[in-house]
Amino acid sequence: MNNELPYVICLMMTSVDGKILGEKWGDSPKMKVLKGTFEKIHEEIGVGAWIVGRTTMEKDFTGFAKPVLKKGQQKTDRNDFVSAHQSNTFAIAIDGKAKLGWEKSTMQGDHVITILTESVKDAYLAHLQDIGVSYIFAGKDEINLKTALKKLRKLFGIEKLMLEGGARINGSFLNEGLIDELHQLLLPVADGTIKTSTLFEIDEKTKKDGATLLKLEKVKQIENDVLWITYKTGKH
Repeated sequence: MNNELPYVICLMMTSVDGKILGEKWGDSPKMKVLKGTFEKIHEEIGVGAWIVGRTTMEKDFTGFAKPVLKKGQQKTDRNDFVSAHQSNTFAIAIDGKAKLGWEKSTMQGDHVITILTESVKDAYLAHLQDIGVSYIFAGKDEINLKTALKKLRKLFGIEKLMLEGGARINGSFLNEGLIDELHQLLLPVADGTIKTSTLFEIDEKTKKDGATLLKLEKVKQIENDVLWITYKTGKH
């Protein structure tokens, strides 16, 4: 394990054709049961820190308002802010442009950390400080994932991290060689559409040469005909 970075486990649920969960899959009783598999496996793996992108955070968790800007003129330095907290579990959002409207410092009992760029507004940072949301900076205008991970390890002591993002965030982690394990929950579902996102999507402009080689560690059939497939990346 790299002593500077958390050990990253990517946990995702997909159809047999590699598509990630879509609303078009419906909400039948059977589908609800299948969707519930994710949280069960999340708890079984037992990693207390999880990270997603801004889009996934808005889609999967309700209640986000528009970004809150503290009234009045204030200058806020671009220093990382570690709020006082009692939790040893963390909900982490990658939100470079500060589009999430946080109203409290916890999510499902986990302390919130948001990853920002230095381009965000002072008034937004002042609001986060007021409500006790921790934040770190990982780039001037664009997020540098390795910088973010180093700070999560150094400032919060996060040694293991669960990546549960959308296709682009997952693809960015994969492209930078930052995923240590992949846990794929293969549902007995066929999507078949072209536009539904796949497990990993990487912009051709940033794609590094070659595919990422994986080593199969385990295949386990669990309830409701779901396959739990575990891989490690080629660096292990």
